[in-house]
Amino acid sequence: MKNTSAFFPKKHLGQNFLIDPRIKEKIIAACEFQPTDTVLEIGPGQGALTERIIPLVKELIAVETDPRLYKELAEKFSDPKATVIHADFLKFPLRNLSPHLKVIGNLPYYISTPIIEKMIIHREQITALFITIQRELGERLTANIDSKEYGAFTCFVQYYMDVQILFKIKNTAFRPIPKVQSCFLKLTPHRQPALPADNEEFLFKIIRQAFQQRRKTLLNSLSPLLERTDIARIFDSLGLDPKLRAENLTLQDYVEITNALLKQGIGK
Repeated sequence: MKNTSAFFPKKHLGQNFLIDPRIKEKIIAACEFQPTDTVLEIGPGQGALTERIIPLVKELIAVETDPRLYKELAEKFSDPKATVIHADFLKFPLRNLSPHLKVIGNLPYYISTPIIEKMIIHREQITALFITIQRELGERLTANIDSKEYGAFTCFVQYYMDVQILFKIKNTAFRPIPKVQSCFLKLTPHRQPALPADNEEFLFKIIRQAFQQRRKTLLNSLSPLLERTDIARIFDSLGLDPKLRAENLTLQDYVEITNALLKQGIGK
């Protein structure tokens, strides 16, 4: 395979290749691959992790969108346990793959969010998701209440998955060197949310509305969606202050608000 110095990354594909051998080994160790695992690798790039994963697992499926890299990967990895596919991952159908996938990827920063959303849609097929993403996004996904990082996407992801930052990665571990820092995350799907919402679509509609104008009180930020009298009554019944702001409520609070509204016939 061509080395990094001979390969010119495509900026529009967000290509930043992991070159630090210590970080490569740290990632492999963190994933705890087993001989029975079927692994889906998103964007294998030049195969920095691919070649380390194949000997450890039952099967590896690598999806690469760059035709140049796909050709090189397909030529290099002729192992019967490895399948290299040329496809845009966001358009790639997962339904025909194993129902028990471990997923790994160094995600291009500009499409990290839609990839995570796709993984949530297919969460019943996934046992664990290991991803390298921009540190700022990782901090949003793991954020706690009362912080500027905590937002609607935090709640969306945490409703469906347990999220952990396993370690941080300096930008110098990649070539070309990105302007931002990275982190390595593990996301584990909840088989059942701790406190299920009676209507998940309505739950996230409320959360998005609350954070749309996050500096307003919830009485004001939710008023385009709900009657102010309904907001005040439901908050009072739950012991919540309607003068709180979006970042002051936990995900459980939002679920309880949603379920209370639905029990009152509001939001159906």
